[in-house]
Amino acid sequence: MTLPPRTARAVRAGLLLLAGLVPATLHAHPAVSVVMDGRGVVYYSDLERVWMLQPDGTKAVAVEGVHTHALWIDAEDALYGEDVTNVGETYRHRVWKRTPDGALTDVLPWREGHPVDYGDYGFVRDGQGRSYVLRHAERRLDVRADGRLLRSISLGGLGGFIHWATRGPDGALFVGVGAAVYRIAPGGTAPVRLASDLVERTLRFFFVHDRHALMGLWTDAAGHVYAAVFAGQVVKKITPEGAVTTVYRSEGAWSPSGGLVAPDGALWVLEFSASSQARVRRIGPGGAHRTF
Repeated sequence: MTLPPRTARAVRAGLLLLAGLVPATLHAHPAVSVVMDGRGVVYYSDLERVWMLQPDGTKAVAVEGVHTHALWIDAEDALYGEDVTNVGETYRHRVWKRTPDGALTDVLPWREGHPVDYGDYGFVRDGQGRSYVLRHAERRLDVRADGRLLRSISLGGLGGFIHWATRGPDGALFVGVGAAVYRIAPGGTAPVRLASDLVERTLRFFFVHDRHALMGLWTDAAGHVYAAVFAGQVVKKITPEGAVTTVYRSEGAWSPSGGLVAPDGALWVLEFSASSQARVRRIGPGGAHRTF
C-alpha cells in the first residue's frame, strides 16, 4: 500500500521519534491564525488548506490547496488569506478572499516574490480600513489605508527577530520581537516593552529556528495579550500591567502557534506537530478541552 506523501512523512517522523534516532523537525513555517466569524465559525490553516469548524463541531474544508499562514475576517464575514508557493529558488504569492457563500476570488492576483518583499498588504486590520504591516528587513511597522502609507513605526532599536503583530480592543498594537512583546499606544510611534523572557528553550521534539520561537499574538476583550511560545510549548497570557502567566501547555510532540479568545471566553489554540500536522483545541471557560 502506498501512503499519501503527507501521511508518509508523519509515519516516518513518528517511527524515528519512537526509535530515538533523531529529533523531530518541523517541515514548514507553521500557520499563526485562528479566526472566528460572527456566526461562531472558526477557521484555521494546516498549510495545505483552510478548515472551518461550525459551532456544533462539524469540520469541513473552506479553501483547498492554499499555503496560508495568516488569516483575517472583515465585518461582512468574508475570509482573507495568503497563498505562498516556491518557484525554484524564489517565491510567488497571492491574497484570496472567500465570502460566506463559499465564493473564492483574488484580492491580489499571483505576483512574483514573497509577501515580505512588498510590505503592502497586512492581515492585522481595524474597523476603519487600516492595515498594519510588518516590514522585517527594514524593521518597521507600517500603518496603511487605501493603498496609502499613513505612518511608519520604527522597530530598529529592539533586539531580536521580529515575529508577528496584533491589535488590541483599544487600538494599541503589540509586536513580538525576540523573546519579548512590545506595546505601541493607540496612535503612537514608540514601542514599550510589555513583557520579556517569554521564550522557554525546553522544546525536545522540534528543531526550532529563532523565527519560530515566539509566534502568533492575539488579545481578548479585556486587553490581555496572548503569545504562542512555540519554543516552550506554552501559551502565555500578559496583563496590561505586564504580569505573565502560563494559560496553556501543549502535550507530546505538539506546540502552539496561534489562537484566539472567543466571545464566550473559550481559548482556542492552533497547534503544529513535528511532522507538520495541525489541529485546534478549545479550552472552555470551565477548563474542559476538546480537540479538532
